[in-house]
Amino acid sequence: MSTIAAKDEAFRESGTSQRDQAYYRLRRLLILQQTPEGKRLREAEWAEKLGVNRTALREAFARLEAEGLIEKGPITGYFVPELTHAEILEICEVRVLLEGGAIERICRLGLNTPRVLKPLRQACDQLERLLEEAYYLGVAEADRRYHEALIQAAGNKRLSMLYERAPLPIIPPNIVSGAEWNATVRRTLEEHRGILDALLAGDKNTALETLRTHLSERSLIPLCAV
Repeated sequence: MSTIAAKDEAFRESGTSQRDQAYYRLRRLLILQQTPEGKRLREAEWAEKLGVNRTALREAFARLEAEGLIEKGPITGYFVPELTHAEILEICEVRVLLEGGAIERICRLGLNTPRVLKPLRQACDQLERLLEEAYYLGVAEADRRYHEALIQAAGNKRLSMLYERAPLPIIPPNIVSGAEWNATVRRTLEEHRGILDALLAGDKNTALETLRTHLSERSLIPLCAV
C-alpha cells in the first residue's frame, strides 16, 4: 500500500473529521507536486476525489491558502500557484538548512547507527523498487519519505514538527522523457544512498556536501513523468 493510501486508510479508521481528512490528503498531494501548477481546484471534483462534503473542503482550502500552498483566484475559487525560480531556490535553501541541521545533530549525538537510520535505508530500497516499476507517484512519495526520515532521525520533536508543517513542496518537474526521468531518479537514489553511507561512516562533511548537491539548482529533480 502506498504512503498516501495508508494515510487515507488511517484517517478513515481513526474517525478524523472530514475537514482534517481533506486538509491532510490534499496537502500531501500538493507537497508531492501531484496537482498541476496553475490549475483551478474545482470544489465538486475535489470533494468527490477526497470523499468529503464541500463545507469540509472549503475549510481545508482556507488552511492551505494560509500556508501558501494554494492561492485564491482573482474572481472565485482556489488555484495551485506557479512557483517562480526565486521561490524554488528559497525552498531548496530552507530544506538544506533544516536537513543539514538534522545531519549535524545526528552525528553530534551519535545517532548515526544502523538502527536509527534504518528508515532511510528502507526509503532508498522502496525508491529503487518503485523506480523499476515506473510508479511515478510512488517515487515521489519515497523521495519525500527519505527526507522526512532524515529529519526524524535527529530525534528533535520540534524540528520534525517544523519540517512537517512547512510549505516545502518537492521541486516541480521539468518535462522529460521516460529515459530522462529514469536517469534523474537513479541519480536521486545514488545521492540518497550517498548521504546515508556518509552518515553511517560518521562523515558529517561528506553527508552535508552530498545533501547540498542533491538540493542544489543543478539537481532540481523531475519526479513525475510525462
